[in-house]
Amino acid sequence: MGRAKRAGRWVWGAAVLAILLGLAACAPKQPVKPMLTVAELLKDGESSGLNLGNPFELNDAIRLEVEKEVGFGGTPVDRLRRTIRFLNDRGYLNFRYEDNLSLTAVQAFEQKKGDCLSYTNLFMGISRHLKIPAYFVHVSEARNYYEREGIFFVSTHMAVGYGGGAIGLGSSPYTVIVDFTEESSDWRLWLYESIDDATAVALFYNNIAVDRMLGGDIAGAESIVRFLVSKRPGMKELQNNLGVILMRQGRFEEALALLQAAIEKFPTYQPLYTNAVQAARGARRPEVAQSILEMGRKIAQEDPFFLFNEGVNAFHEGDYVLAESRFKAAIKRQSNNPFLFAWLSRVLLASGKEEEGVEAFRKAQEMAPNHRLIRSLRDDYPVLATVRPISPENGSP
Repeated sequence: MGRAKRAGRWVWGAAVLAILLGLAACAPKQPVKPMLTVAELLKDGESSGLNLGNPFELNDAIRLEVEKEVGFGGTPVDRLRRTIRFLNDRGYLNFRYEDNLSLTAVQAFEQKKGDCLSYTNLFMGISRHLKIPAYFVHVSEARNYYEREGIFFVSTHMAVGYGGGAIGLGSSPYTVIVDFTEESSDWRLWLYESIDDATAVALFYNNIAVDRMLGGDIAGAESIVRFLVSKRPGMKELQNNLGVILMRQGRFEEALALLQAAIEKFPTYQPLYTNAVQAARGARRPEVAQSILEMGRKIAQEDPFFLFNEGVNAFHEGDYVLAESRFKAAIKRQSNNPFLFAWLSRVLLASGKEEEGVEAFRKAQEMAPNHRLIRSLRDDYPVLATVRPISPENGSP
């Protein structure tokens, strides 16, 4: 994966152009023909009382601007490169990263900011208008698991893919990934998976539902996710988040039944185990919680996501020794993951190991100076005031 670097540190808020040649295990599979189109999904949503629009559709004003500044000339790769410059460079859109801001293509263009999903919606809207044969890419990684009091909901990280040698995709021997994020790390490379348009739209509205849930609109979040589950029952993120929404309402028995059924369908998806344990505890069924916990451990003892989940649970239960061991074990498997170092720092500082905690914090900040957990840790632990911040603009203290 390509890396934007300055002064030896990661630079946030930049598109990453990754060109992979001869790495079949890393390149995303080309999306198969979707069983459900975007138009059908949106029409069904309207019939269910949900006013869902196409999040990557442009309006006429944006199309004219794109034609003027990017144009139809050259090869698809030429247009792809010009699109990247148009979105990122100063003097053009100069798109800025803003965490947890999932916008449609039109909103992203007008506000000139947003998260990776906002950027991807806009990029794909431009690509479709300029006849660039690009496709959506779903990225799975630990930092997309948002935690509140031991419960994990999943927010979507998206990117744009091009090429791979498939007919209709330019017959390019390369797989190109354009990824917009607050930081980049090589450990994310193998977690890319190409998806069809309708699935991408469902994942976008999954994010919108998460935003509603966090904003207190639990009923609105539930209506969106239930509809999406009915149309995309094979999406594990939706099953997980519906369980979280039910728990937020105190409906633990219902959440437990749903999550246990989801575990049978997706036995390697770690957030389901963590949330099912919490649902069982909320339902006052400790024996079920212990059974699910043991089952998850057997399935994924070496999985960094599972180790991460166990570490967070141990932290909330006050078992700092176990939490520290789990985060350190996860770091052995993903040594370039700032998210894990930030959590290790939290555990060490909470247990009174200030020197080690500060050192773990330094490592997390060096990898991702603008990560939300960096700001959160500074707020929670005054000792970190001794560590000078790193500017995301120039990569220096």
